[in-house]
Amino acid sequence: MQVSRDASNQLAIDPNATERLSSLARSNPKEAIRQVASQFEAILLNQMMASMRSNGFDGEEDSSELGTYRGMLDQQMVNAMVQGGGTGLADMLARQIEGVARIDQAATPAAGSGMLPLPALPAAAAKAIRKYAEAAGTATAAPAPVAIPSERQAFVSTLLPHAGQAAERLGVAPELLVGHAALESGWGSRSIRHPDGRESYNLFGIKAGGSWRGESVATLTTEYVDGKARKQVESFRSYPSLQAAFDDYAKLLEGSSRYQRALNQGDNAQGFAVALQQGGYATDPAYARKLAGVAQSLLAR
Repeated sequence: MQVSRDASNQLAIDPNATERLSSLARSNPKEAIRQVASQFEAILLNQMMASMRSNGFDGEEDSSELGTYRGMLDQQMVNAMVQGGGTGLADMLARQIEGVARIDQAATPAAGSGMLPLPALPAAAAKAIRKYAEAAGTATAAPAPVAIPSERQAFVSTLLPHAGQAAERLGVAPELLVGHAALESGWGSRSIRHPDGRESYNLFGIKAGGSWRGESVATLTTEYVDGKARKQVESFRSYPSLQAAFDDYAKLLEGSSRYQRALNQGDNAQGFAVALQQGGYATDPAYARKLAGVAQSLLAR
């Protein structure tokens, strides 16, 4: 199923689109249904992309200029998806409308024209669209699968085996821990290293502090003071392996009274993220939103 223009806003920007669609409904009702179904699918995909962006799942700071370009990119992605066959929703919706309207080969009108009487089409379409709109309203409970770039997928695949045991200790889904590591390390691109190039495996940005007896490494980091970002040098813990990093992370959350509300959250990314921010894990005022967005994107894979 293909659309020749931006399916999500064609009716809004083209005053003649509605007239053409009405004419098509009289001459070829099945094709009209399919065009409407494709437009409806594109609208839902746009809403999904907008919802994902509003959650800040990539962990980056927002700006009006960046938001504009992201919106343009998202629109192009939606168009490409719909033109390339879509998600299957348009086909399902078209079949539903056709079924309600009874416009298949075995149910032609008595007049023998092969067309659906015009008044029946809007009613049938409205009934089917209401059904799918209601389903779309609960989309947050069952998010659509999210495609993760290959380099980030490699990061996830590497960390998940190490996250399992720590996640079980904490009573949360391992994706939440991998999401936390992704946010803190920039999906592995901002790893903390020693001056000689050795990896510290500190994926969670855990500072050394006075009670730490292991190896440490100093690095420049961003802290928020009175809501303003400031660069400063801090000392961070260093581990001999990824597993040691996850074990220490689990020990930190288990043993601190500040983070008890983050435990046993299951796959509740929002609850986990909010509890960590309220416990003072980070100074970024948008930390919970960013963490929840990244974790939810992994849960929705």
